[in-house]
Parts: sequence; C-alpha cells; structure tokens
Amino acid sequence: MTAERVRVAFQGELGADAEDAVQQLFGPASDAVPCPTYRDAAAAVVGGRADRVLLPIENTLTGGVGDVHDVIDGAAQLHAVGETVVAVHHCLLAPPGASLQTIRSVLVHPEAIPQCGRFFREHRRIETHPVFDTAAAARDVAQLGDIAFAAVAPRSAAARYPLDVIVADIDDRHDNQTRYLAMSVTPVQPGLASPVRTMLVFTTLDTPGALLHALQPFAQHGVNLRRLESRPTGDPWSYRFFVEFDHEVGNPHVERALEDLRSHTAAVRIVGTYARWQAGRRGSIGWTPMDVPIIA
Repeated sequence: MTAERVRVAFQGELGADAEDAVQQLFGPASDAVPCPTYRDAAAAVVGGRADRVLLPIENTLTGGVGDVHDVIDGAAQLHAVGETVVAVHHCLLAPPGASLQTIRSVLVHPEAIPQCGRFFREHRRIETHPVFDTAAAARDVAQLGDIAFAAVAPRSAAARYPLDVIVADIDDRHDNQTRYLAMSVTPVQPGLASPVRTMLVFTTLDTPGALLHALQPFAQHGVNLRRLESRPTGDPWSYRFFVEFDHEVGNPHVERALEDLRSHTAAVRIVGTYARWQAGRRGSIGWTPMDVPIIA
C-alpha cells in the first residue's frame, strides 16, 4: 500500500532553504507547496490546501523572525508539531559571464542582509534590493540575464535556474543555521517520557513585576527555558511573550509550572508540544522524517 504524501506549505519559491527544510523534516514522501507570504502558507493549512506549514522561527545570527511569530499568534487553529534546523550557506549567484567586478546590484532577502553583513560592508559599491524570497531572487536574476545583477541564494538555486556561483558561503559565520517550526490543525501526541519542546504565548498583567512573576514558576519547578521572544499586541506599548522550554512528556513539574503561570498572566495559549530536533553525528544536521497522521 502506498503511503499518502504530505503537502507542506512554505513561504518562497522552489529552491529556497525552506524547501530543503521540508525534505529534511518530512522526507521524500512530501510535496513542497510554495506560497507568497508566511500568512499565505499558514492559511493554506487552515484552508485544507496543505497538510502542514513550515515556518522559519529563528536564525542563529539574526534571532527570531518577528513576522512568523505574528502569524503564529494570529492562527489559533494551528498547533506546533515538529521542528528542524537547516544549515544556511548563502552564495552570490549571477548569469554566466558575470564576475564580482561586473555586479552592481543584488537581489537579497531582508533576513539574509545582516547574515551576510561582512560581505556587503566589504563591497559597498554593490546595492542591495530586498526581495521576499532567495529562490525568487535567483529566478528573477536568471530571467533578467544581466551581468550587472546578482542574487543571494542557496547553491541549489544556481542549478535550478541556472546561474553561476560567483562567491560561495558569504555568511558572516560558517555555522549559520535557521530553525523551522512545523504546524498543523491537529496537535501531535509525543510518546510518554520522550524529550520534547513546548511553545506557548502569554500576555502579562499590567502590574509591577508582572513578567518576573510569570517566569518564576519555570525556575521554581526546574523547567529549562530555551527562548523568550516579545512581540507587540497591537495596543500601544502592550506586549505578548513567546516562550519555549524543554522537558519530558509526563513530567509533573511542567504541569505545576503551567498552573502557576496561568495565575500570574492575563492569557496563556499552548502553541504545541513536539519532538526536539537533534544534531546528527560529526556535527552534521541530523533528521528523522516525521511520523504524523495526515490531516484529511
């Protein structure tokens, strides 16, 4: 019997790092579904046009992706069900015949500009033009065919469109990585005592020390916080906080911490609990395809 394929929505065009993330997390029995924006990708799952959405939640050089957190906050129907980490290697791509000396303008995703800050500081004559997707930048440069234009994109995009790699690995660090979060309309149920990560979002009370009181229960109950991200609620000078923490399924201290958190906050939403990503041997990026039921 043939296994049903998983349709995974992502922001961007085929050839982007997000497509690699889809293959890494869901394996060969998955179909990547390109979408124009993060919000469109999430809506594809809510509307049944895809089974999962994969969103870049944070980068090791530039931190959390604010737009993605806002999409998650606005999509209460979606639950976090998995994560993966992709090694990012930005390359300068241009049409055949181009060289570093001929290039005057570069199409580049806004998130990639600070990740390649050293390269652009050393080549100030090159103008950067923000675009919404790295693979789309490569596609547009290939269609233009002008040796004065280049794109910052993965090496795989050069073969797809096709373009020459003018300068490889222009990231500020060789270990640049992006973590992606998979979301579905149905939560997963990790096995008992398995190592997992939980994401939640809360708003604080308007009282002195409100954030301190909200976070104290995690320390008191020995729960290891991994990340804290704040985003504006839309009301002036009001914020909501995203928290991720590691634990084992069934740990009673987690439930006690969450009970205390609810008593010190205005609102709490559990975004999801999912298996933690783990690096492969010899420092490589390791993965195990997700074994999660397909949503009809």
